[in-house]
Amino acid sequence: MAKKINNDFLKFYTEMDKACCEKFGVTTGGTGEYINRLNNARYAPDREDVLPRLVKYRSVQKRLLENPKALKKDGEVTKEDIKWLQDFKRKVTRKQAPIALYLKKAKKYASKDRATTIFCILLAAAVIAIPVALKLLGII
Repeated sequence: MAKKINNDFLKFYTEMDKACCEKFGVTTGGTGEYINRLNNARYAPDREDVLPRLVKYRSVQKRLLENPKALKKDGEVTKEDIKWLQDFKRKVTRKQAPIALYLKKAKKYASKDRATTIFCILLAAAVIAIPVALKLLGII
């Protein structure tokens, strides 16, 4: 039973890693790239749950690949871990994973900030232009 769970884990980890590679445009190490970006995105939703899991799963994957005997032994991988990997891969492909959600929020705030900046510039220009125009017209 442990061998099947470990093999399933490797299969779904590889699929999830490929989805991360596609997301970030890298050929290998998609999970590592996701971990790096999540480390830099301190306010990403679900970061505190996702980051330790990805680090753990990457470590388990390396250990299983480096030691073929480990595939046959009972390990720390469960069916719930495999289900989590499947769900996470689905979230990555549907742009619902923490990094995608974080980037959406960042883009929203950036456009909001840009609109505020433009408004402030226009307001400042109006504050300066109105008295000058009134003076040129001889009203003040």
